[in-house]
Amino acid sequence: MQARPQHSGLFMPDQTRLLYLIGQFPAINHGYLLAEIRHLREFGLDVAVASVSPPDRLPENLSPVEREEAERTYCLKSVPLLAAVFLNGAEFLRHPLRYLRGLIFAIRLAGPGPRQVLYHLAYFAEAVLVGRYMRRHSLTHVYANFSATVALIAAHTFPITMSFAAHGFGELHDPTGTHLAERIQGSLFVRSVSRHARSQLKLACERSAWSKLIYVPLGIDPADFVSANQRVSPSVPRLLCVGRLAPEKGQSLLLEAIADLKGRGRIVHLRLVGDGPDRAFLEQRSAELGIAQYVEFAGWIDHGVMNKAYAETDLFVLPSLVEGIPIVLMEAMAMQLPCVAPCITGIPELISNGNDGMLFSVGDVESLTNTLKTLLESPELCTRLGKQARERVVRDYNLERNTRRFAAVLVGQLSGKSR
Repeated sequence: MQARPQHSGLFMPDQTRLLYLIGQFPAINHGYLLAEIRHLREFGLDVAVASVSPPDRLPENLSPVEREEAERTYCLKSVPLLAAVFLNGAEFLRHPLRYLRGLIFAIRLAGPGPRQVLYHLAYFAEAVLVGRYMRRHSLTHVYANFSATVALIAAHTFPITMSFAAHGFGELHDPTGTHLAERIQGSLFVRSVSRHARSQLKLACERSAWSKLIYVPLGIDPADFVSANQRVSPSVPRLLCVGRLAPEKGQSLLLEAIADLKGRGRIVHLRLVGDGPDRAFLEQRSAELGIAQYVEFAGWIDHGVMNKAYAETDLFVLPSLVEGIPIVLMEAMAMQLPCVAPCITGIPELISNGNDGMLFSVGDVESLTNTLKTLLESPELCTRLGKQARERVVRDYNLERNTRRFAAVLVGQLSGKSR
């Protein structure tokens, strides 16, 4: 991440102080959240950060910017168990009725299952830590990313307000299990990062709450992803897929497509960046399909190395069965890579088929194979798609510009709350 010029305060920090609550921070796949936080501060907002879980890497493996943010982030799970118990007890003694009200709300959210009750008791204990931290720092609003249940319980236990971001699959695939209606009802506003997600949020709540649903896309800093534009056509085209190795990401379908291409006389090399529960299965599957020698399992790659991976790539492929609106797709497009992605959820908002990328029918190996074959046989099309892809990202998914929009939302919502 490059150093950014400091903006003068564009908004009113005395009215816009908040806690930015994240499931895990810093995390290698959440670099866009780190960038958004830093932009919000550049715009004059006072943003404190809390994370449920500690960073996903040891301090020595974090970038200098990540280390700086990690040092100033309040990590809930880094609080020793006995200390967390003591702080919960102290909060009960200080405000017993309010504490019990929050505890009952958390148990009610859990439902009848004992396992879920245990989870929600843990969420409640974390919510108490959040509330106490906010009181200590005179913060009255929490904005949650991948941690909305903790924020919701905190808002029912302390005199604070909450909002959260809906990114896609994580919040929308199980509206009942994720308490989506309760989250929306308990929020000052809800940020949707895609128009598709906003439409799904409308299905999860009463019409009276629709005005809370605000569309503000994410983005990337295009200056961080600039292609040298000097790719040469290798004898074996290089494909790149980035994402958690999990069933919903569809990498097994991509392996079948690679095998189909091989059967048609088209040999390609596939690099899978990421890790997860499907890794062993995917390694076995690539061997069964006879393509193991053409598939590289690279694991997670640090942000500083990703540009090199993009630069060494001819086609970027996203075979997912479900998605939100992927940041890695924006990055690949900014690097002027021809991109192939499924025609689902928010992706058609980012890619116009045949103009700045190619879309295939989700879950359809034949459609994926034919789309890859079309691009492999047309270097001119690849060049045109790559050029127009970067133009699309620069125009519509510039992180600084979109964060400015979100900052305006925060100022408007929180100043209205204070009146």
